[in-house]
Amino acid sequence: MALPDLASAADLSARGIDTGSNATLVSTMLGVASSLVREASGSPVAQHTATIAFYSTEWDQYLALPTRPVTTVSAVTLDGTAVTDYKLVGGSLWRRSGWYSGEPVEVEVSLTCGLPEVPPHIVQLVCDLAILGMNTATAGALDPRVIAERIDDYSVTFAQGAATVASAMTIPKATRVALRAQFGGGVGSARMR
Repeated sequence: MALPDLASAADLSARGIDTGSNATLVSTMLGVASSLVREASGSPVAQHTATIAFYSTEWDQYLALPTRPVTTVSAVTLDGTAVTDYKLVGGSLWRRSGWYSGEPVEVEVSLTCGLPEVPPHIVQLVCDLAILGMNTATAGALDPRVIAERIDDYSVTFAQGAATVASAMTIPKATRVALRAQFGGGVGSARMR
């Protein structure tokens, strides 16, 4: 199931971008940018209903969910067996008897998560990435490793090591960390259905 984009062509138009001349490119870049922001945040960001499966190995009574914010939980199973003795508390699930029995247990949670309205700073980030992608597609291929270029006495400076990027639409590490802090949960690996 495809998730809706986190920004729209109307959001790009509000930023002075002509979206009528190449609607396919606009749609593609909004989809790519939205996907990059979701991946960096570890969350669908916009409100979404899903079933998430992950393993618990904690003795704690609180089970951190892998996405934020969680507004409702409609069903929980432990290794395929339904449980009802849980309570949603501050984005985590609380259970008196805990979530672990000495062996890793698969937890499957059906929930509604994300925000009812995409925050303006996320819309701006998606628009910025989409504009960068559209500009790159229009201008033609470029080497994303180039960080500086001078014409007089021509010289090019390339990023080194960890500073290199794979794409013009790469989200910087500091932004990724901020997104994960705002939307990410406490589980290292989960799958969403």
